[in-house]
Amino acid sequence: MALNLWGVIHGTTAAYQLMAMQGFGHIVNTASVPGLVPSLMQAAYTATKFAVVGLSTSLRAEADGLGVKVSVVCPGIIQTQIWDTGMRASKMKDEEALDTLQRGKAMAAADCARVILRGVARNRAVIPVTGFVRIWWWHYRLLPGLVALLIRKLFQHLDPA
Repeated sequence: MALNLWGVIHGTTAAYQLMAMQGFGHIVNTASVPGLVPSLMQAAYTATKFAVVGLSTSLRAEADGLGVKVSVVCPGIIQTQIWDTGMRASKMKDEEALDTLQRGKAMAAADCARVILRGVARNRAVIPVTGFVRIWWWHYRLLPGLVALLIRKLFQHLDPA
């Protein structure tokens, strides 16, 4: 909560005050797939990411008349150093992480940056980075009950303990 939500709130508040005074700027916050679609086994993490999306979209409406733009980025799996550190600390085994990367499910960081910059240039409110994120988000908005069922089915093999 301290980093995922309060860090974003404090950073956004500081940037917003300055940008509102100068009459221009673009705040870009980072959430995640779980900021758009519920995620099992990560309720607290998901809550923080939904909160970042809510903060960003709400502030976007408020800031519009002040010349300040706000976007929120929701990446999927991106090839970064988190695979070296974060995955070892998670329940995902190293070989599962490598398998995910090797099958091309992870986007290169440079490609991710290009998608984000294109979204900012187009002043998108929400920037879903990968096709996977876009598809899940689109389906969740149309059929939330069905997506919740599919998510449960996909993750039924995981041990909640």
